[in-house]
Amino acid sequence: MNSEITEAQPSKDPVVFRRDRIDRLNTIAKRTGYGLWAVSVVTFFTGLWSSLTSSMHFLSGVALVAGSIILAPSIVISYGIRAARREDRVSNQPPPPLDSPK
Repeated sequence: MNSEITEAQPSKDPVVFRRDRIDRLNTIAKRTGYGLWAVSVVTFFTGLWSSLTSSMHFLSGVALVAGSIILAPSIVISYGIRAARREDRVSNQPPPPLDSPK
């Protein structure tokens, strides 16, 4: 049997295509930033419960700083992408009907 599968058509708009590509890269950056924060927290608390060596202290600090540097612009970019998509949805809707003057 031939079942018809509907797939989403890729957008022909180069701006939307570029925004989606940036969003995919931004998702990777956010995951990396949060992952580095997790490494920092785990390293710090592991050192607290055992003995906090200078290498654990250094790794915790470097992971925290690197995660913050990666994560801060990534969060701002995600807000921008979300606002641009919301603006596209609003601009693609038909205008509301005008009330007839009374």
